[in-house]
Amino acid sequence: MKTVTPGQLSRILNDMAISGGFPVMIWGAPGIGKSEIVREVARDRKLEVLDMRLNYYEESDLLGIPMRTDEGMKFIKYSSFPSSGHGLWFFDELTHARTSIQGLVFELINDGKIEDYSVPDGWRHFVGASNLPRHKSISNPMPTGLASRFTGGHYELVPDIADWVSWANSNGVDERVISFVSYMENNDSLPWLLRMDSDDLLNPRLWSTGISHAVKNFHGKHLENILGGLMGETNATEFLRYLQQSEGLPGYQEIMKEPHKWLSAQQDPSRVYLFLNSIIRNTANGKIPIDSSLEVLSKIQHEFMSFALTALSRAMKEEDLLSSRVFRENTELFSEVLGLEGE
Repeated sequence: MKTVTPGQLSRILNDMAISGGFPVMIWGAPGIGKSEIVREVARDRKLEVLDMRLNYYEESDLLGIPMRTDEGMKFIKYSSFPSSGHGLWFFDELTHARTSIQGLVFELINDGKIEDYSVPDGWRHFVGASNLPRHKSISNPMPTGLASRFTGGHYELVPDIADWVSWANSNGVDERVISFVSYMENNDSLPWLLRMDSDDLLNPRLWSTGISHAVKNFHGKHLENILGGLMGETNATEFLRYLQQSEGLPGYQEIMKEPHKWLSAQQDPSRVYLFLNSIIRNTANGKIPIDSSLEVLSKIQHEFMSFALTALSRAMKEEDLLSSRVFRENTELFSEVLGLEGE
């Protein structure tokens, strides 16, 4: 199965499921953004989404309830089934559903109908999503027939730190959370954005919801207790130490005035990630000109430059980055750091 990053999956959904009309199946761990990516892609294409969490469904929810009418026996369908317009069917938790429910999904995808209900032409876009057995969630086998109907492909979504940084910065995640995860992902042997192999599970959803909220709103022993419950005491201790180091540090204006001071090799690397994320966030939202940011980034260590350039390339339009004066003047350096040689 092909593994893809969130950015790659967005493009596949656009090109295959929506433009091509070929059903796509997404596999991946809980909390990594499968559902959010589907909704964002549909929203960008101005499509409605019928989000069906199939582990909650009974056969009658899809088949309908048989009722006698003047025209004979009719199946009264689930009230939210679309009858017009344009949209996307999202079959979430697909392998959590019983085999009989999966069989009805097969009919919808393969035949475009169930009993006397037909899928409108504007709604013939299908995406499924589920966890894999190794993710320790409920998983029933997917029948071969249904699996073969995902003619747009089967893809395993894997978290990508640069994609997540871009998304987190534009969705109000606390920048200390973003910089901590970025630093640990690049400097620790353990994975921090997604960790599934311990009692203290970590995933992008947790970082961007409960942990970010706690950091923004609580302090002292209360914050310590909440973080311990969210991420485990050992992880929380590491994170709290980082939060203490970030207190009283400069804002992006001061960093841009003295980048040689705040982004130097002598600076604590964990702080540099905080400073870099501040530059990334404020460049993406237009507070720092792109040329000013690139001028600073062109003079720092390659390790830090790679992280910042990659995150910037995901956070803003590619043409704005590539066409900027400073990028053109440093094309060879930046392309080498981004791994673009020969592309």
